Formats: sequence, structure tokens, C-alpha cells
Amino acid sequence: MRKKMIFIGNSIVAGYPWGKSKGFTGVLRRILKDGDGDPAGAPAFAKSTGFDIINKGINGDTTAGIAARFEADVLSHKPDIVFYLTGANDFIYREAGPEEAFDNLEKLAKRADAIGAVSVYITPTPVDADKAGYMWLAGCGISYDAVNRDLANFSEMLKGSGRPFVDINRLYQEYVAELGDPELAYLDGVHPTPDGHKFIARQVLDVIEKEELYK
Repeated sequence: MRKKMIFIGNSIVAGYPWGKSKGFTGVLRRILKDGDGDPAGAPAFAKSTGFDIINKGINGDTTAGIAARFEADVLSHKPDIVFYLTGANDFIYREAGPEEAFDNLEKLAKRADAIGAVSVYITPTPVDADKAGYMWLAGCGISYDAVNRDLANFSEMLKGSGRPFVDINRLYQEYVAELGDPELAYLDGVHPTPDGHKFIARQVLDVIEKEELYK
């Protein structure tokens, strides 16, 4: 039986600026189909379970924006699994703090619970504060160090929710450190490179396998 997975969130889900096919959800489709796009190939569980992946990422979206479209973009599709990746725009635009953003997502996850869907939180990627400072909304007075603190606090709340999670906030920092150069991981200090999206896709796959979400 095919599992229906919906990914909802902001521009990173949408694959900005590369397009959805080159974003991490597009990478996931290719890996789960035939191992294409990833040196490790398709995981063993993909051979026995089909997946329908629906991308509902919108550039610039916030947790409140996701809430406004949750019925149409998520619940109406009757998904088996819902992945949420959001938060950065809440903090960049100061629309919500970590507590409010977390509360917004928990309300949505409970709505997903009611239809039998499993909610999986993806902790948001940190920003490269130096690069973002001159490449993303430069001159708008945004403290990207403060944004990173909010992202870290929000991530801890998601991890403490008791729900499955993919800890991209921590893992992407480790990925950047391993590369030794943020230029290889960030387009503009906020959005991942195509290789960064491949990294995110692999972490999502690992959690699908670890949590046995394919069953």
C-alpha cells in the first residue's frame, strides 16, 4: 500500500530558488523511486513500499500561514504522514516567537492526529548570519544572530514534543562544519545549496527508516 507523505512549510520546502524538483522533496522522490541522486542509493524499505510525496511549500510562509491553508493543503489529501519545516520567517519578520510558533504547529499536529496521520517535525535549518546579513533582506535591520537563537529554541521545543523529528537544525551545523566552508552549504545565508538539499533528504530518509514510518 502506498504511503502518502505531505511536506508543508516555507521556501526551503518549496526548493527556492532551484525549484521543487531540485529541493529535498524532489531528491526524496528520486531516491525512493530508483536510488537516483544519492550515492547511498534507495534504502531497503523503499523496495517494498510505495510513496506519494506531495510538496506544499510556499516561499515566505510562516506557521500562521500554514495554519490558514492546513485544511486545503493537508487534511483534504488524507495523508499518512505530515512533515513540517517552518519557523524561520516567523523569526525573521518577527511575526511570532518560538513559543507561539511551536503552539501553532502543535495545534496543527493535533488536527492531523484526528485523521490518523503521523506528524513529523523537521527542525529548521540555521542561518549563516554573516552571509545572510548582506545577501538576504540586507538593510532591513534583521539580527540573524537573534534569528538563530530563536531557531535553536524553537528546535528544542519541537524535539521535546514527543513526536518524531528530523533534527536538521543540529545536523546542518555539523554538515557545514564538515564542509569547512559555509559557501558550499548556503546560497544566500538562508537557503541551502542543491547539495544541502541532498543532505536534508538523506536525514529525512534516516528518520523514516528509524521510526518505521513506512509500515
